[in-house]
Amino acid sequence: MRHILQPLRHTKLRYLLFLALLLSGIIPLVVSNTFLIGQNRERLKTEERTQLTQAAESLSREVTGRLEDVRIALYQLGGGFLAAPGPDNVEARLHQDWAARFFHELSAGDSDLAALRVLDRDGSGVRFGPEDLPEVQKARDDAFAAALEKGHTVFRFVVHPSTHEPLVSVAVPVLGKSEAPELVAQALVRLPLTETVFRHETKGEVGTLVVDGSGKILWSDGVGEEGQAALVRSGVAEGFSQGPALPLTREYVAKTSAGKQTMLAQVIPVGDTGWAVVVQKPAAAAFAAINRMVVGAIAATALLVLLALFFAAFAARRVSLPIQRLAATSHEIAEGNFGRRMEAHGLPAELADLARDFNRMSGHVESYVSRLREAARVNRELFIGSIRAFAAAIDAKDPYTRGHSERVASVSRVIARNLSLPEETQQKIWIAALLHDVGKIGVEDQVLRKVGRLTDEEYEQMKAHTVIGAEIMSSIEQLREAVPVIRWHHEAWNGRGYPDGKKGEEIPLWARIVSVADTFDAVTTNRPYQQAYDIEEAIAIITKLTGQRFDAKVVTAFLRAYETGEVATPDPGPAPRAEAGKISRIGVGALS
Repeated sequence: MRHILQPLRHTKLRYLLFLALLLSGIIPLVVSNTFLIGQNRERLKTEERTQLTQAAESLSREVTGRLEDVRIALYQLGGGFLAAPGPDNVEARLHQDWAARFFHELSAGDSDLAALRVLDRDGSGVRFGPEDLPEVQKARDDAFAAALEKGHTVFRFVVHPSTHEPLVSVAVPVLGKSEAPELVAQALVRLPLTETVFRHETKGEVGTLVVDGSGKILWSDGVGEEGQAALVRSGVAEGFSQGPALPLTREYVAKTSAGKQTMLAQVIPVGDTGWAVVVQKPAAAAFAAINRMVVGAIAATALLVLLALFFAAFAARRVSLPIQRLAATSHEIAEGNFGRRMEAHGLPAELADLARDFNRMSGHVESYVSRLREAARVNRELFIGSIRAFAAAIDAKDPYTRGHSERVASVSRVIARNLSLPEETQQKIWIAALLHDVGKIGVEDQVLRKVGRLTDEEYEQMKAHTVIGAEIMSSIEQLREAVPVIRWHHEAWNGRGYPDGKKGEEIPLWARIVSVADTFDAVTTNRPYQQAYDIEEAIAIITKLTGQRFDAKVVTAFLRAYETGEVATPDPGPAPRAEAGKISRIGVGALS
């Protein structure tokens, strides 16, 4: 046998694959199909239908039970609330401080509960959960109105537009002393339909749909548009509400662009909601077990299967091991290990040639990547150096602001680090801070260097540096992220900053960070119009302006950095050119 197999050492890959496929695929398939056709087909179909029916019944019980549990819980929740001590007026009771805690404590812990609200007849009350999209909100409002009108529990099915998640809005009216609904307890419940089905069925080609009494499809998973249209045309999901609340297993022929396909569908009514869940899959997939369960074919195919397994194992070993080695090497190179090489010794002819070519290619890639990395490093250093030089040139227009941008950038990065922002974001904030005063290139020197009080016109010109800088940088794609910092680093948390009067969270976080760093450097360095504060006074000023000019979260990070020694005391620079107080007419907001 060994001298027969020896020539295979240098046999081309396509011949090995051909031999493996011939012996392990075609021969067993032809022989086994001869014995399998027509045997026990109906019996196996019945067994498959039984399994699908059992899965359907389980799904129906779980969904119906879940909705019933929610209905009971909501009714008890509303009833308990009305029975608790408090004002007789429902609206006043709902607005008591304890009401929100009452509902939150009783509804906490349900992971499938997307939202909860308890409302009086006018729609006022307690709400938990995020504000939802209009489609979801409409379903909740419709359920609320219908529950008040009908006086009993109302279900509304809705699909979340963003996540395609099936949701049910359950609205339960709660009767008061007048035997009329006094409030509506309402929950938005997630339905894990797909997970429930696939606990009983292999995912494969199984599709799940929700339909109403007219057969209209409300939601689907695993069924394309053609499949949905075919189901509607078949009519198998119509009229289920008139019959008994039992799963109905039906077959229908779906005509799609891919041809005709027989489908096995289960229609499962869901309690008294007026909906049904349809679980379907191709009959060919459902009855695939036929070929595996025909016992009569085992004896006839055993010898051929054993023979096929022997040759398939041999062929798989010969082919798969070199490919696995090549794949492992390629994975390492893909992860960045460009020095990895493939051993070509002992491989079949084509794989050996491929390994040698692969090794050459890897060497070229390693060389190119090395050069690209070096070029990228040089370009980055040039880019950063250019920005720093540009910022320094702007600062140099006035000896009192020399080094200002570098110091603001340094403090901004420290604040960003203490806010636990990613390293990449810290670097971007540093660059933006370097450029925050770039607009001063458009401000006249006599305004920048003026010792005394600025006129209104001069002050407006000084304020214009934010807009000028933003316009300059907006044309540079690589620095677009710095534009909000340049334009809005003089905005104030209370909305009294400039140029746009933004306030609170409207101001981008990066700009809020640079605003604190900018002010800190401004008040701790000498200016023509002001004597520098010492660092303790500067800290006191920034703390005092928290909530007015600055974001408290950013100030907290700044103070944490100061306490740990990360914020250094800047050199105050040259003394003012004239007598000046601590703060001039332009104020802390324009001291940079």
